[in-house]
Amino acid sequence: MAGIYDYINRFWAEAERSPFNPTEVALYHYLLYEANRLRWNMPFACHTAILCVRLSTTKQNISKARQHLKERGLIDCQVGTGIHTPALYSLTIQPPRQLTHELTVQLPHSNIKDKDKDIINSQHAQKDGYKPLDEIEALLLADTAWQSKIIEVLAKRENWIIDRDRLHGHIRDFFDEQRIGGNAQRDESDCRSHFYHWIIKHLNTTRYGTKRKSPTYRDSDVTAVSAEDYEGAF
Repeated sequence: MAGIYDYINRFWAEAERSPFNPTEVALYHYLLYEANRLRWNMPFACHTAILCVRLSTTKQNISKARQHLKERGLIDCQVGTGIHTPALYSLTIQPPRQLTHELTVQLPHSNIKDKDKDIINSQHAQKDGYKPLDEIEALLLADTAWQSKIIEVLAKRENWIIDRDRLHGHIRDFFDEQRIGGNAQRDESDCRSHFYHWIIKHLNTTRYGTKRKSPTYRDSDVTAVSAEDYEGAF
């Protein structure tokens, strides 16, 4: 079985033949990190939105980079169809032609079944909604439509005006508290709902932000015109 250094050596040997661009280098090594973290159970799922956040790049750059890595025989990739069906990745150690030969001639039929089972289990886990906190945090930070809805609802129902950068800070604070509490995985939809109630409580407690006056709010009339008017018991 190939080890992490075999994959690293394979990558840089290929880079000597023809250099990779920065996005390709970053993507490969992030996938290498994920494969090692998941104990080399391949293929493994990885959301493109998370890759964009982690590598500070665009979806288009990720698509180009993974296609190039695949063409050069460093990875295999099954493109996802949406947020609930992420792309599946495998790291490969052989050049494209040798890899194709091994897959068609040398792999036992039982291994192919095991591979199919891993894919099914991975997709089933995604449907269950339980994901690592880091993954959910990255998804929420990348979900601009959901963020806009949060900002809109806070302004409409709670009279809080929050900009997107401040909201990002609250999202990170929320997940830091979850980690401190010992949570490693959570249901994504439950996490989104919990965050909405959390931020309302947090803003009301800290008075952090700009809260508009209620339409029913009235200022008290002040009749004093000099310091002497304030003398006496209150």
